[in-house]
Amino acid sequence: MVQVRRRTDFAGLEEFPAISPDSKSVAFSADIRGSRQIWVRLLAGGAPLAITRDPADHQYPRWSPDSASLIYYSAAAESGSEGTLWEISALGGVPRRLLNSVSGGDVSHDGKRIAYFRFSAGQVQLHVSSRESSGDQVIAQFPPDYKYSSPRWSPDDQRIGFQRGKIFEDDIFTVPSTGGEPRQMTQDGNQLSGLSWLPDGSGIVYSSARGSTVLYHPTFNIWVTRHNLTSRQLTFGEVSYIGPDIHPTGKLVVGRMRMQFDLWKYPIDGTAAENVRHGLRLTRQTGQMETPSAAPGDREIVYLSDSGGHGNLWVMKSDTSEARQITYERDASVALGVPEWSPDGKQITFVSTRNFRTWDVGLWLVNPDGSSLRNLVERGAWSCWSRDSRWIYYALSKQGIYHIEKVPAEGGRPVSIRTDNAIGPAISGDGTTLYYATPQANVNHPDFEIRVAQPENGPSRVLASIPGERIPAAAWTIHPLLSPDGKWVAVLLAEGAGTNIWAIPTSGGPLRKLTEFEGRRALIARRVSWSSNSRFIYAAVGDGDADVVLIDGLMP
Repeated sequence: MVQVRRRTDFAGLEEFPAISPDSKSVAFSADIRGSRQIWVRLLAGGAPLAITRDPADHQYPRWSPDSASLIYYSAAAESGSEGTLWEISALGGVPRRLLNSVSGGDVSHDGKRIAYFRFSAGQVQLHVSSRESSGDQVIAQFPPDYKYSSPRWSPDDQRIGFQRGKIFEDDIFTVPSTGGEPRQMTQDGNQLSGLSWLPDGSGIVYSSARGSTVLYHPTFNIWVTRHNLTSRQLTFGEVSYIGPDIHPTGKLVVGRMRMQFDLWKYPIDGTAAENVRHGLRLTRQTGQMETPSAAPGDREIVYLSDSGGHGNLWVMKSDTSEARQITYERDASVALGVPEWSPDGKQITFVSTRNFRTWDVGLWLVNPDGSSLRNLVERGAWSCWSRDSRWIYYALSKQGIYHIEKVPAEGGRPVSIRTDNAIGPAISGDGTTLYYATPQANVNHPDFEIRVAQPENGPSRVLASIPGERIPAAAWTIHPLLSPDGKWVAVLLAEGAGTNIWAIPTSGGPLRKLTEFEGRRALIARRVSWSSNSRFIYAAVGDGDADVVLIDGLMP
């Protein structure tokens, strides 16, 4: 019989749980007063203890074998720099700096070594070092166009498991702890969120968005995989289970997350906090809702919703909130989203994974009444309409380099616009000026430049620089959105674990913050929409709550 017992009850997100080797305590990260801190709580009960207290964000706690101390990760204050692994007593105190890293680490079961990732000589390297930061060894080297995280020692310390990911395509690999060839453990082609070895070392338990039908902030469930690449789902339902950690006794701790999104309309003429306080709530949902796009005149809004059990496009009347469904996808292996209304109001673009095994996407069209559904571009994303509704701009990857193309809305041969690793096109009303984003390194979470080109295929200049850590979720989802009056480019930027809307003046100058949620960890997925008069922003804003839970009886 499976028993689920909640072990935290803070408002907000408690994440990255780790059960102590003596099975008496659980460590986790929680956002209190604007920064993530490391906490420890006895599994038997009692008040949780904050063991870090400085203003920096602290994440990914992992226990030493004697349960007396923990290591954790703090990101660097400066963009492009490595973060730091620290060690601290399980009772708190002054932390001890261990070494530089690009993500969290893990302590071996013999207590002598730490596994972690570093970036060196243009490669991501998996290192093993002693607890005293001596005897460092590079045991594997990988290309930098993936993100590597969550190193985990096997129960016998003979292998190290880790997560590798890139734009919604994550998988788990293992490598001998003395060096050797990596072995792939999953073929999910989905977003993953943490892993842990089975107590006997025969496989790995992990959190996967497999089966979720929304592209952003999907639902995660617990799966188990063996060395033959077969996976089995262990949890089901509408809540997410993330960051699993298993004790040798079979006890499982995991973060259980609930998300709720609603559509809001925010003015942009006040301070960031005033804009949020004066925002108008347009819906009252209990599930997922994402990426709105307003019709001409703002009479209707199209958005993605999982109402009905599958992500589909819906259209809502902005004055009454009356909604109608316009796509009817039912295949659980297909996800779609990011709709955009044409300026003439006659068509809506969106992306769908229907043509692919993994979460690669193609560009589709549908009429606002749900008719004339068709695939316009086999592979492409980041759609943008020309003001006359004749052309659709989009980006796609060719041999690892992103290109911007445009295609006639009625179909036809695409026209190449840019080949300089450009994504997120936004074209001016007169068609003379193109805004777009370009990464500054071929890594998973690069810094970006927002650039402007005149003409669209001509020389470009930098309008703004965005550090990679400021871009929410997958960095490659950034998409500058031009206001109808041509004065602003809106972008979504991360604020700790939350998101805010910022605007870049097209005339040049510093970014302007448009929203401030004042302590709320608000989440805004992928893109927003300008009102027709450029005075308001429509956004799907989510609130999440995650607690650490202990699950008994789940493990196979």
